[in-house]
Amino acid sequence: MSQVITFLGYTPAPRYDGNPWTEIDVEEAALEAGPWNVIDTITISPVDADPEFPASRSLTTENASDTLELWYRLVFRDLSGDEEQPTLPVQNVAGRAAYATVEELARILKVNASQRWQSLRRVIEAAAFEIDMELDLVEPYASPPALVVQVNLQRAAEWWFLQEVPLGLAGIGSEFGSTHLARNSWDKYAFMLAPLKERWGLA
Repeated sequence: MSQVITFLGYTPAPRYDGNPWTEIDVEEAALEAGPWNVIDTITISPVDADPEFPASRSLTTENASDTLELWYRLVFRDLSGDEEQPTLPVQNVAGRAAYATVEELARILKVNASQRWQSLRRVIEAAAFEIDMELDLVEPYASPPALVVQVNLQRAAEWWFLQEVPLGLAGIGSEFGSTHLARNSWDKYAFMLAPLKERWGLA
């Protein structure tokens, strides 16, 4: 049995020789260092009209092995078979449901989602777990309130900079402005979520 895996927002290097990228190899490995096996080849359609400005590509393969924690990477190729350097490997691991997407957080933090996917997903899931614990949720929201989505993004952004900079005042250059990274920084999010606890009689 195989499983379906989707790759979102991968942008190849620009080409200045007029030759567009035409195919993407999906490679799989048991270890991050390889060895790598091609499990699928995706035809790019339409190809870039101007290879100097390649489009971001998202793709799905149905040929991934039915095993978690394998590693995957993409290799862009042109019509003559010339290859770009492989993308950074990403691991297929079971994760907790989050209330925001990697793409949303990457846009706020102004980082490349495809290059920092694992780290971005980790902080989003960590923040979602804190929300579930705060609200005593047995099952995560299927359709989260807007407040939950907002807290998930803000807390994930804070987690991101806790791992990126020393504790203190960090001007993170995002939509959230400067953030004070304190030890008890969850308190403000608990306060934000309090109306939901009161709504369900959890306070």
